[in-house]
Formats: sequence, structure tokens, C-alpha cells
Amino acid sequence: MSINSTDNRPHNLSFDAYKAGLENYSKAEAEQVEWLWGYYNGPLNKDKAALCKELGMEWEQLRPLFSGRVAASIRAETFEAVAALRRRLAKSKPLVRTIVAERIIQALDYCRDYSAMVYVTGPTGRGKTYTAEWWAGENNHGRTKYYRVPSDCSRRTAAKDLCRLFGIPTTGSTPDMEEALREKALGPRNVIIVDEAGNLLSKSGKPGGAIELFRDLHDMTGCGVALIFTDVYLAEIKRGRNADYFEQFLGRLEFPVEIPQKPRRDEVRQVLAAFFTDGVSEELVSYALGVATARDGKLRTLFKDLFRAEELAKNAGRKITPDDLKLFVKWRKSAGAWPEDR
Repeated sequence: MSINSTDNRPHNLSFDAYKAGLENYSKAEAEQVEWLWGYYNGPLNKDKAALCKELGMEWEQLRPLFSGRVAASIRAETFEAVAALRRRLAKSKPLVRTIVAERIIQALDYCRDYSAMVYVTGPTGRGKTYTAEWWAGENNHGRTKYYRVPSDCSRRTAAKDLCRLFGIPTTGSTPDMEEALREKALGPRNVIIVDEAGNLLSKSGKPGGAIELFRDLHDMTGCGVALIFTDVYLAEIKRGRNADYFEQFLGRLEFPVEIPQKPRRDEVRQVLAAFFTDGVSEELVSYALGVATARDGKLRTLFKDLFRAEELAKNAGRKITPDDLKLFVKWRKSAGAWPEDR
């Protein structure tokens, strides 16, 4: 199939037409189309050229797929291209299943299986966002939406952003958009992961508004909602002037996951085992734990150091060694911390 899609104008396919088109597919095919629709509207932000490039198809071949009218002559080839894309994306975002990652996954599984509202809290750099993004990809972009809340988010902004993620028109009033989400997009099969959920509060910390939107959507549609906060934010709201309201709000949430401030030794050992497949010494665990708990360090910092050290070793045609990690950490510290960890 050739790639010839420089035309990046809106696709002009309505959400209703997409939903109706799913009826023309088998269960397995519909699942693939749901995933692709979510990937196109979410991570790709409706970039037709990017989607065509990733699938190796022209837009005129892809567009009928979303409306249930894919050409019979390329049906099998099209669905194999989608499946291959999903496999590539899964490989490009590997997850080291540490004890913390497993706990987050358990909470998100619970959210999906029981259509519950759950929350995860912990310090920055502990894997909350990475694990949530990985889980969203593994659990179908079509049914699971990962939403990172912008600063000072209003209820209207949140509703508009959710409509965009689902491929629903973002025109009209806030009540109109919320109604469209309730009536057309959301149900017990859906999960919304809300990262940086602290931004759903106004600067004054007043209750209501944007954060209540997600409770309303959960209550009215039965969709699962997972709220992800930093530990600093959670501590602030628990002792703020609206502490009673938020204690009551959080009390309604199930399966709370509160991640410790510092990584544990066994967690660091799990991380190292994913890179050093021939075994991990206790000396290396102690060194890596020091990197992850240093004043300018986090578990995220250790991950980045390991990935870069592994890349250097691969370029030299060999496996990563403890000396590679130590050399790279020494080089990084001489150049300064990772920009986002400063």
C-alpha cells in the first residue's frame, strides 16, 4: 500500500457514523476499529498524515474503515496493519513490572472490572504516569482514555477535552458536550484515567466544578474513573479549608493506592533485573538505590540512566554492565540532572 496523505484536513466523519459502523464488524474487528479510532483521536490528535504513515495506507483507504465500509479487497490486509501497529507500539513502551507498577495496575484493573472510581497518589518520578499510559494502551484506546489535566482546568475545558478524545464535536455549550459524553460515548465498558487530577481544583481550592464532572460522569454512566494525584496535592487538600468536603469525596473512591516517597530495595532490584539479565549483585542494588534516592534523583532518574547506558552498550555490540551504568551516572552528574528532574 502506498502512503499518499498530505491532506490533513478534518476527517468529517461523525461520531455517530463511527459508532454505527462498528455494527458491520465482528467482535474482534470492532475491537480493532475502536482502538484505532481512539489512537487517532487521542495520541495522534487527529493527524491523518501520521496515521497513514504508521499504517502504510492512504486516507481514502482508511476512512471507510471507521464507517464500517472497508473495501473487501483490502479488509484482511487492513486489519493486519492495525494489529501490527498495536504490536509495535507495545514494544516501544515496555513496562518494568515493579511492586509499585503492579499495585497501580491492580487499581486500574479494579476500576475497569468493577466500573469503580479509584485513586493513585504518590511523589513525582515514581512511575504513576508511565504505568497509567502503558495500561491505557494495553486496554484499548477506544474504550480507555488517558487524560492529563491542564493547569487551572475548568469544567468546560475538561468536557471539551474529553469530547475531543472520543471524537465528539466540541462545539456547543458545556451541558451539550456533557450530554453527548453521557449519551454517546460513555458506559460501564469505559475507563477514564485522569492524571494531574489536582488541576481540577480552582486556585482557591473550592469544591465542585471540574472535579465533580468526573464524579457525575461516573454516577450517571457507570464508567470507571481513576484519579491520579501527587502526594503534595493530596496533603494540601486534606488540610485546606475544604478538607471536610474532600475527605468525603475521597471516601467515595475505592482501591486507594498511596505510593511511598522513596523506592524500596526490592523495587530497585526488580528494575535492575530487567536490564541485567545475567544476575544482579547486592552491591549494584545498593549503588542503584543511592541513585534513585539521591537529593537530585528519583526512580525515573535511574530508569533514564539505565536506558542510556544500555543504548551505549548496544552500540558497542554488547550487553550492559554495571560499569556502563556507573560511567553514565558520573557523566550525567557532571553535566547536571535530567531537565525535568531538576
